[in-house]
Amino acid sequence: MTKRKRHQHEIAASRKARPQTDRADSGAREGEPPRSAPADGLRRWLLGALVALFVVRPLFPSESAAIEGDGLPVVMLWIALATFWMLGAIGRAEFRVRFGCVDAAVLALIVFHTIAGVVAAAHLSPRPAVNVLWEWIGLGLAYFLARQFIVTRREARAAVVAMIALAVSLSGYGLYQYCYEMPRTRAEYAADPDAAMRAAGMWFPPGSPQRKLFEDRLASTEPIATFALTNSLAGYLVPWLVVAAGIVAGSSSGRVRVVLCMIPVAACLLLTKSRSGYAAAVFGFLLVGMLCRRQKLRIGWKLPAGVAAIATILVAAAILAGGLDREILSEASKSLGYRAQYWQSTMQMIGDKPLLGCGPGNFQFAYTKYKLPEASEEVADPHNFLLEVWATAGTPAMLAMLAALACFAWKVYPRSNGRHGNVPEAESDVATPSGDIHVYGGAVCGFLAAVPLGQMSAGPPGLASVFIGLPMAAGCIALLRGWVGNGRLPGVLPAIGLAALLVNLLAAGGIGFPGVAGSLWLLAALGLNESSDVAPRSLPRGVALGGLIVAITLAVTCHQSAYGPVLRCQGFLRLAESNPADARQHLAAATLADPLSARPWQQLAAITFDAWQQDPAAEKFQYFETCNATALQREPNSSTAWAASADWYAKAFAETGQKEHIDRAVQHYRRAVQLYPNNGMHWAKLALAHRAAGNEAAFRDGADAALRLDQLTPHEDKKLPEELRRDLSAGGIGSFNR
Repeated sequence: MTKRKRHQHEIAASRKARPQTDRADSGAREGEPPRSAPADGLRRWLLGALVALFVVRPLFPSESAAIEGDGLPVVMLWIALATFWMLGAIGRAEFRVRFGCVDAAVLALIVFHTIAGVVAAAHLSPRPAVNVLWEWIGLGLAYFLARQFIVTRREARAAVVAMIALAVSLSGYGLYQYCYEMPRTRAEYAADPDAAMRAAGMWFPPGSPQRKLFEDRLASTEPIATFALTNSLAGYLVPWLVVAAGIVAGSSSGRVRVVLCMIPVAACLLLTKSRSGYAAAVFGFLLVGMLCRRQKLRIGWKLPAGVAAIATILVAAAILAGGLDREILSEASKSLGYRAQYWQSTMQMIGDKPLLGCGPGNFQFAYTKYKLPEASEEVADPHNFLLEVWATAGTPAMLAMLAALACFAWKVYPRSNGRHGNVPEAESDVATPSGDIHVYGGAVCGFLAAVPLGQMSAGPPGLASVFIGLPMAAGCIALLRGWVGNGRLPGVLPAIGLAALLVNLLAAGGIGFPGVAGSLWLLAALGLNESSDVAPRSLPRGVALGGLIVAITLAVTCHQSAYGPVLRCQGFLRLAESNPADARQHLAAATLADPLSARPWQQLAAITFDAWQQDPAAEKFQYFETCNATALQREPNSSTAWAASADWYAKAFAETGQKEHIDRAVQHYRRAVQLYPNNGMHWAKLALAHRAAGNEAAFRDGADAALRLDQLTPHEDKKLPEELRRDLSAGGIGSFNR
């Protein structure tokens, strides 16, 4: 036997002896050549759709998912994708699924979260509970489908490039906002403040705390791109910037191209002034340096020197442009103090409701009961992902989350056997047609779908985000295609990106924001697929049939409980806003379209009360009371809703003098105080209502509480108006109209 033949024989023998990994998508058994099943073509198309959905969600805001339900169309598409997968699976002789301990823990998390959502929908505010329940089911499906559809390493690299390209596009749009869009908006406001506010759909009187808060936010220079909060933008950018750094550290070629893609992302991240984002990025870079660099790869001095020079230039440019200032450091302790207040209040909430929490989508309603007097705002989440899961879904869900993270860490932790990130391309990867072209096509479709899907949200994306973002994303993909074809994705790198994102979420929160959380679950799926050596499980065809039944059930239930009602209700609400003359009819239709929503009932109560003030007919006031009572039933834990109701009854008493109206005002102010005991304005209005009802002792107690809270709060927007403060101090008559 010649030396060459002996070498070929050894290669063939090693291939036969190599165990099948969970990266094999052809269904080949040990010792058999890989098979390219016809169903693999369907899988690649489903892979493209999967990437499109991961790309589209960050392209319009997700922070209002609880109230607006703006992510429900994407949730329906996730369910549809699972349905198509099951349809394809029932026609195959064998149904192969990746499922391990991490997947079981994630499934438990989704189940416990769903149970908490159902209970909250039955006993608390139903619409936000149902909306967030479905958002989490959508995220769970996104994770499980990514586990199944991303099979080859080349597909994994293509998916990583698609998400890095999205980060580049969002960064480009953020830089456009910083340099042009936001300065223009500030200039328009300076020219005519009232007109600018009305154009934005709001108006506050000059000198009011609300207008000052609006002006402070307008003066903010931090870019937000397609998000509602700059911390959310930073939360998306951080993991993919870290992953890009890992590609540079782990690759021997194409580094300059990756660095070029990193520049706009790093620049935009600097301008967000997100301290949690900075800390997470530094943490991720340290992990990259420790775990991703190949042992025999000689980096030399040129690349580190070039990266350091670029970083210095970016920081200097940001400082000169006013994007970075001393407040980033000087205000750091204050920002951390605010978060400590949120966490302290959240722990008290958890202590009162340890089993199922306050309910998904209901955190902001529940938080006011525990909010400290000196706390800054009524936050929608505790700015900590673990506390958020614990507080909204209960202890079982939190333990499931911890179990998922612990099992994930065990699976992906680099071990001495070298299988994590040092294994060459698997034989099945070479033989199986890769779906990287489908990944790129899906990314483009995601950009194009953002415009129509975003129109259903509370913050539709402008065409500028597409016109600026899509070319930048396409350029990034073009630059990194060579790495997709011939590069190397260190097996531990997705886990490093996930760890960096979790560090950010520990202080910024947002695990319930699909635009941010989608990256977490995609990185988890990529990390497991790249690092696990457990073969896919072969299940009977009947399991696929059962999965199809579950998917169809989810689709019907989601459409009936959330997607259909929310979209129809939003349509009627927009008609009421654009046609004030017919607003009552449109709002009445909205109440029928979405029986779980409080918004149409609240707006109907407001316009009916205004009509009663113009024409004080008894039937109008009775209809107002019906609308108001129904709205309170839909949001029984909202201090804002109870305070608004009390304001109406106080105004009714001022016009009619009927004792039942002031008694109802006292009752509702008292409920508002119970739900928000550290709100000085609620106490002040309760005190005035007691005085109007003739209860001087109760007036004094309420006035003392209001004045004490006014002294405790350091925030101007939480202070009482000066005239009201004098009235309470002197025991004057006061007014309900302040």
